[in-house]
Amino acid sequence: MLILYFFIIFLNLYNFSYANEKAPEVGILEKLGQTIDLNLKFIDEDGKDITLKELADKPIVIAFVYFHCPGICSPLQTGLAEVIDRSDIVPGKDYRILSISFDHREGPDKAKKWQKQYLSGIKRKINSEDWKFLTSDSLTIQKITDQAGFYFKSDGKDDYIHSATLIVISPQGKISRYLLGTQFLPFDLKMAVIEASQNKWNPTISKILQYCYSYDPEGRKYVFNFTRVAGVVIFLAIGAFFAILLIKGRKNKQNKGD
Repeated sequence: MLILYFFIIFLNLYNFSYANEKAPEVGILEKLGQTIDLNLKFIDEDGKDITLKELADKPIVIAFVYFHCPGICSPLQTGLAEVIDRSDIVPGKDYRILSISFDHREGPDKAKKWQKQYLSGIKRKINSEDWKFLTSDSLTIQKITDQAGFYFKSDGKDDYIHSATLIVISPQGKISRYLLGTQFLPFDLKMAVIEASQNKWNPTISKILQYCYSYDPEGRKYVFNFTRVAGVVIFLAIGAFFAILLIKGRKNKQNKGD
């Protein structure tokens, strides 16, 4: 029990430090329970101005991408399309999907091309209004990515260094869940959408993964953070050592009392 007590203390300390963690240069900083401004304005694939509030009649699954990305944006979108087909929740009825370009140089023409490409590749019939492809100016993009905890940077040429994730928000704009990576389980998507529909948020296992792994912007991947994990092991070992001493001390007192 005492070991568990020390572990709980550590998790509370970690959650506190996580909540006060500084934004990374590149990567994801989960901001569960925080809100995204639904009044932010975008341009859809048909060239029409639209706000997030107009789309937030149901939970929203957001994918931050850019349309000429040579890296993980295509696998992310493909993984999203696959989980849409495999899931028993229905786009348009249960949730809406937004692919938002974080490259302010892109416009409706590229957004429309991408929308046609992915909608045509889905077996399930889905209305174009239920998977929107949006673009916007640099200021709006900066606002929404900061609010969502999605951080990226230019590679100095035409592309960007960034991570891959789906971010699920409630109709009120509250961030409910982060689904990291490019492959997604139907159950995870369903639970995230259900929680978002109830305006709830829950921590995910990704917090532990993010604690154990650090993002390497040069290699564009996560690497095991040995120093950080070793610190946790030492902390728990010290806690266990003091717990054993405490238990032995109590036993010795009881034996003397007898």
